[in-house]
Amino acid sequence: MTVGERPSLPAVWQRVTRVHLGAGAAAAALAEARPGRTLLVLDARQPALLDLVAPVLRATGTSVVRLDPGACDLETSIELAERLRDNDRVVAAGGGSVMDAAALARLFAAAPDTPGRIRLGGGRPGLIHGAATPSGPHRGLIAVPTTVGTAAEVSAAATVLLDGRRKLVMHPLLAADVAALDPAATRTLPRSAVREGALEAVLRVCNGYLSRPVGHCPPTADSEARDLLRDLVRATVTERPAQDIAELSVRTILGFAMVGRDTFAGKVWYLANELSSATGVRKMQATVAVVPAVWSRVLNGDTRFGEADRLLDGWAAIRAAHHELPHDPVQGIIALARSWGVTPVFPTGPAPAALAARAVRAWGAGLPMLDGFSTHELTGLYAEALQGVLK
Repeated sequence: MTVGERPSLPAVWQRVTRVHLGAGAAAAALAEARPGRTLLVLDARQPALLDLVAPVLRATGTSVVRLDPGACDLETSIELAERLRDNDRVVAAGGGSVMDAAALARLFAAAPDTPGRIRLGGGRPGLIHGAATPSGPHRGLIAVPTTVGTAAEVSAAATVLLDGRRKLVMHPLLAADVAALDPAATRTLPRSAVREGALEAVLRVCNGYLSRPVGHCPPTADSEARDLLRDLVRATVTERPAQDIAELSVRTILGFAMVGRDTFAGKVWYLANELSSATGVRKMQATVAVVPAVWSRVLNGDTRFGEADRLLDGWAAIRAAHHELPHDPVQGIIALARSWGVTPVFPTGPAPAALAARAVRAWGAGLPMLDGFSTHELTGLYAEALQGVLK
């Protein structure tokens, strides 16, 4: 090492969730929990979920709350936190919105000042860090996902809706202690939802992979990321069971592919978040509109969004499982999204300049997510996305 050269810092990677896989995973996860009172949070749109978990919980004191995933917001989690204080654990069975609401309730019960942090500043900032040392005891959290792709069951981040804007909350207590990937919970999931979830997982891997790793990232991390891209696409194209996609999706968070990744490298998520919130379209519809515009900039040398050679390597891994896709990543992701039935349909909404102002206010101006991007630059990007890249 020469004089003045800084040593490479080691990469840091730590996950806390215990995962149960396969038939009977939900029952096994609940059976191994310590005796105590349980708050059971269920997706109201899936009444059969109670049959999946009730037999194991029957012998314990259990109260049931059914949530409409489309109506989950900050107040939902605050109310759940109040109920959770009389219980020893929360079991969340549902999609990403339901699991996020329950995870936030666990955090709020242990750190009552967190809702105030979220409310502070209205739409600014978009990122909230929970208290480093929660003041109260934390309850257990068991997650039983009924969808695939979000990986909310193992993530230490959750989104919360406040006055029509999604904020991102990060804290270790948001990651479930136990996640049960039970095929009975996803068996009736429509194939369209499986494909959309797989695309979400694919793009999550891409978001981290496109930027150079930080610290001492072993080459095996990049190799696993490329393997995940290939395996996710192959499993989806060959119509493997939803359980297979769910297990691969969890690896995008827990697996070795995440070692050395910059937490805020994936600019696509923040840009798509504002587009989704402002227009009311689903998260993945907004995402597939934004991705081609972002990837075009990567290929043209804008390294703030990622490295061109890494995008080409990642896309080669995807094409290894789906040879019919174009060689060009931009045209390729458009074709992949179309073939999997994920296309954006935008109602009349805010102008690109308004979207850019929202994004900079929530995620830029000193925050690490979009710091360094001007409103003018993002206006151009949103204009390109809204011109109908996927038409």
